[in-house]
Amino acid sequence: MATTIADKTRAASPAAHPAPDTVSGRFATFIEAVALARLSPNVVEKARLRLLDCLGTGLAARGLQVPGIALAFIAGNTGPATLIGRKERVPVIDAAFANATVINGRSEDDFMQKSHPGALTVPTALAVGEAEALSGAAVLEAIVAGYEITGRVYMGGPAMLPRFRASGVAGTVGAAATAAKLFRLDTAGIMNALGCGAVFAHGFGQGYLSGTNEVKLNVGMASRNGVTAAMLARLGATASPEAFEGPAGFYRAFSNSVADIAAATRDLGRTYLIEETVYKECPVCIFTQTPIALARSIASQVSVDEIERVTIRAPELTFTNPGFTNVAPYRTHLQAAVSARFCTAAALLGRPVEDHDFYDAVDDREVLALAGKIHLESRPADPERVDIEVVQRDGTVYAGGIEHDTLYPTPDKIVAKFRRLTRALPEVPAERIIEVVMRLEEVRDINELTELLRH
Repeated sequence: MATTIADKTRAASPAAHPAPDTVSGRFATFIEAVALARLSPNVVEKARLRLLDCLGTGLAARGLQVPGIALAFIAGNTGPATLIGRKERVPVIDAAFANATVINGRSEDDFMQKSHPGALTVPTALAVGEAEALSGAAVLEAIVAGYEITGRVYMGGPAMLPRFRASGVAGTVGAAATAAKLFRLDTAGIMNALGCGAVFAHGFGQGYLSGTNEVKLNVGMASRNGVTAAMLARLGATASPEAFEGPAGFYRAFSNSVADIAAATRDLGRTYLIEETVYKECPVCIFTQTPIALARSIASQVSVDEIERVTIRAPELTFTNPGFTNVAPYRTHLQAAVSARFCTAAALLGRPVEDHDFYDAVDDREVLALAGKIHLESRPADPERVDIEVVQRDGTVYAGGIEHDTLYPTPDKIVAKFRRLTRALPEVPAERIIEVVMRLEEVRDINELTELLRH
């Protein structure tokens, strides 16, 4: 059998030493130790459900513009990794890129610590797992590790928002963690992968204001760059052990501070962020999900013709998220789908807010008229609560709640969403995919699942 460069690199690696007491060292020790046998049944179930949710959103988004651009970019490339909903196979980095764009394509993928972890880690896990012929258990372990690192990288530097996008910045490192776990790198190798991922991190949110699609491609590139970082580390690339906390490191670059750095590793391995991940019922920005839910809860008490003013009060990080305060004219689907005004007005009017194509109706006169009466206020002192107040001629209707509180997934909700998203796709073996994902830890080769995704 031929000896690969990676084989030579591993053979030349020195014996493992304890990781240094740095952020990447602690992350690497955690990643290396993640094992299904040590995870609670709830964490394992959450990993399966996150995977199924991502596959549903990805299968439903195949015909959209951004995934089409991604496919055109990689056209003609061949390799070992599956493209969701396509027959061809491509190189690992291309699958990570294109599959991230379909999972994120409808803006209906999951959310945790200001990132879309599923679109960043699941494409990585499937592509690397398939190329390496790994088990379902290994893929689940890598997903858990990737979600954890994605969230914790942001927690160590929350001041990266709103200047940067957490999905592109923290998510690149999370994708690197996922791939490093599946490549079975040792502690030093994982640290190098994370450090390279930190250097490759990127992304900001101007596209949500202008309605352009580079922000959707950013998620694909984050997944691709994370895989690339781990592949380079596998081949011998090195990165600073102080990549995150160093005087010229990640946190000072993206957050201009190391004040919150302890949060990145506090209680690491004792709790799992995948348990805190929320999902989306509507194909819109996560920050407009709660206004939609609140508006729908009071829509029957509201007479649209009697409305004088609507006020939405939201946490400061929600209010300052690019696109949340968008106003008419809405020139593109994306500008409308991230606008609290447009989405709330649509929900109050009983529009089909779960329908992706509805948000193409950017010139809906009734929605625009009502959106013009909606005012947004920041609530800096409360990072969790969202309120909506509808002032009518004959009185006021009010609703409020904790942001994302209605969005915690249950198995029944995730399965129902998957079936809803794939109902119009008769070529998709939906029930078979559900069955395999729900017993994934028993699957000896992840190809058993990826084969079901090619059609």
